[in-house]
Amino acid sequence: MNITQLKIGLLQLNDSKWKKLLDVFRDRYIPIAFIKDENNYFAEAIEHQGEYFYRVDGVTVQAEQYEYERVIHNPRLYCFSSALKLHHRIRKAKELGLGLDWPKSKAAPSNIFDLDKITQEKRS
Repeated sequence: MNITQLKIGLLQLNDSKWKKLLDVFRDRYIPIAFIKDENNYFAEAIEHQGEYFYRVDGVTVQAEQYEYERVIHNPRLYCFSSALKLHHRIRKAKELGLGLDWPKSKAAPSNIFDLDKITQEKRS
């Protein structure tokens, strides 16, 4: 099993207030609560037995190999990035209660949005 730790965040095109703040506190201890929010968090990209996964806060979703590789090389949230696609997939898995306690139970599938549509159609 190969696990890569990632710091996911928004794409910053200039010197943002966060970058300036982090430069001031570079060598000091900062509680995680101050740097973690909906768009800034820690994630794991996982390769296990030829399959690829993405995990945030204990929720794991399946990923394609290209998503796995791209999120490692570019962990920024912006239009069309793999990180943004995986970010929304994790959010949907949390809503549906899927992907918890992996590898003991199954990870949420990569087609999670299709599953939601099928579930809604069955209810109708």
